[in-house]
Amino acid sequence: MDYKYYERKINDIIMKCPIEAGVEILVYNLVDEFINYAELSLVDINRIRKNSDERLTTDSGVPDIAILSDDFVFNTNLGKVWGFVEVKAPNQELYEGVQSFFHKKETNNYLYTNGLVWKYYNNSKLEWEVYLTTKELLFQSVFEKISISAEAFEILCNKLKHIKWTTIN
Repeated sequence: MDYKYYERKINDIIMKCPIEAGVEILVYNLVDEFINYAELSLVDINRIRKNSDERLTTDSGVPDIAILSDDFVFNTNLGKVWGFVEVKAPNQELYEGVQSFFHKKETNNYLYTNGLVWKYYNNSKLEWEVYLTTKELLFQSVFEKISISAEAFEILCNKLKHIKWTTIN
């Protein structure tokens, strides 16, 4: 995905329907480009019931997306959860609340994003964050199109490409 396509899609979400579900689709498609499918599966899990598979549930609920081992089988002991992705609406700030605390605590790899800001945690520690637009344009109350930085988008893609999902620290 190139940054112009991403910019167009995030603006569609901001201008037409600024909700989490729209961002989640965009995030899923971007992260999907950097998953090694010989080892991993990217799965949208946000609609499963809490505790239907305890590996996919944290003390604060079910994250939006999971990165699973290729041999993962729902509601069995087969496979491993390598990471979670939590997505918020583009007009929501990424704050360190109870939900993000438990999501990042209960997995080695945790991505937290609203589509404009991306944060990656490894073993609950912030490893990096990328702002795709200027901080002044974040969380504006009036719905206006934004520009994202081609350079920041390239940095984000490079960082996503180099996450070592299957490494246990």
